[in-house]
Amino acid sequence: MNKDQNSRKSPQYADSSISDKAFKRAILWFFIYCSIFIIGVVFAVGADHSYLN
Repeated sequence: MNKDQNSRKSPQYADSSISDKAFKRAILWFFIYCSIFIIGVVFAVGADHSYLN
């Protein structure tokens, strides 16, 4: 019984695969949004720092 469980392959889901182009586009947009967020944080911290001094 244990041997049968180990030899069974994991199920493949047809709907879980996305195209390579869409995956690369999603990564690109993720980094764009992250960089805009980081620039906004740096700007806000810099503006707050200059306001306090």
